[in-house]
Amino acid sequence: MKAKLVGVQGIHFTNNSGEEVNGTKIYCAFQDEHVEGLRTADFFLKDGITLPKDTKLNDAIDISFNMKGKVEMIFKA
Repeated sequence: MKAKLVGVQGIHFTNNSGEEVNGTKIYCAFQDEHVEGLRTADFFLKDGITLPKDTKLNDAIDISFNMKGKVEMIFKA
């Protein structure tokens, strides 16, 4: 999916089961045939999945998802 990066937030918390959750939440804007204009959504990137080093806000990125709908890889478009 091609998208425009509009926000990045570091995440660090302990869930109800007591395990620590670390990662990054990214906010993206993208075309959706069911929405007039751009649709926005946030995606959680677990440890090990990172944005390309030189990626800045408003850059175009390409997000790849696995079969369970989780972010698998991100490329700079």
